[in-house]
Amino acid sequence: MRIYPLENTIQHYAWGTTDAIPALLGTPDPDGRPCAELWMGAHPSAPSKALTDAGARPLDALIASDPDAMLGPALAARYGQLPFLFKVLSAAEPLSIQAHPSKRKAELGFARENLAGVPLSAPDRNYRDSNHKPEMAVALEPFTALCGFRPADELVENMKIVAGDRWETFGKRFERNPGKVELSVGFYGVVSRPPEERDGLLARARVRLERALETGLGPRPEAAARASLALMDKYPRDIGALAPLILNLVELAPGEGLYIGAGVLHAYLRGTALEIMANSDNVLRGGLTPKHVDIPELVSTLDFEMRVPERLAAERVGPGTLAYPRKADEFALDLLEPRLGPVSRCGGGPEILLCDEGALYVAGNDGTRLALPKGSSAFVAAGEAYRVEGDGRAWRAGVGLASSEAGS
Repeated sequence: MRIYPLENTIQHYAWGTTDAIPALLGTPDPDGRPCAELWMGAHPSAPSKALTDAGARPLDALIASDPDAMLGPALAARYGQLPFLFKVLSAAEPLSIQAHPSKRKAELGFARENLAGVPLSAPDRNYRDSNHKPEMAVALEPFTALCGFRPADELVENMKIVAGDRWETFGKRFERNPGKVELSVGFYGVVSRPPEERDGLLARARVRLERALETGLGPRPEAAARASLALMDKYPRDIGALAPLILNLVELAPGEGLYIGAGVLHAYLRGTALEIMANSDNVLRGGLTPKHVDIPELVSTLDFEMRVPERLAAERVGPGTLAYPRKADEFALDLLEPRLGPVSRCGGGPEILLCDEGALYVAGNDGTRLALPKGSSAFVAAGEAYRVEGDGRAWRAGVGLASSEAGS
């Protein structure tokens, strides 16, 4: 049975919680460090270790040893590597405001920085690989995010509160012509201001937001105002604290998902979720972070479409299987509940299984059974048939292409 237990890397970023990922794994961090992300996959920055009969082996190396067998010939020819990266993300504090490049933008940016001799590990590097990074987050608990520019009427409503008597010069053009060009010009004009001008803008914005809350606001602008003031308290000189006024503030219930495509400005504020994405680590940041910020490069990447983001719900596709909408060729996500009905597959592309409740077994056609208790994960090679048994719940990360194409 070509199904391999995984040992995964925890990323100890400062914004992470100290409890959620250790509780999932059943192994508290002895130093009490923030545990921000659990990476499951074959990204060269932190590949999982596959436990084989010959010992532990980095998953990227195992796949590279026989890509046709591990990925299937079609995926091996198309990608040459596992096309997705699967994570558990747990945020106690906001992540940076960020966007991810398109495939073409990533290829050009990666090549440009290579030609300039910028080391891959350099803190001011924008492109760490040549891949795009569409992603989907699915909440494991109440999860708060900022995602995409608000509809034009909400932008006007919120920015009038902040601009006050300066609205005529600050935003009247956008109100008359609420299109993407006007939004991009206005957005760049705000985020590219020198620090001394930003300080004054933020100070005035704080006064106006506090005054507006005292006099009364509707539920939607009130939530945005309170979120913005909270960010000002934590990041007092960061223009990114205004983000809740211009980006959609989204509260996901457990099980709800959010898809983020190329160029969509976003930030995760708090909560624990699953994340699945194309196998990339390209991030262009715009604020709320001590890391490298490159405003011109970020703005050149952004999608200035104004819309309410779609909330994704899983649909039942079998007695024990719920499937989330397929939004990208590189990844797919399913929820497996074998206590509600049989869960099995006869073939298909590579997968990663993660048990987050109870205890399960993965049984192969050869009679072998792999224990999959809470917090454990396993890599399934392409074409491998199995069934999932037990009283628990698992998440299945796979490839978004049709299973026949992915497993061929």
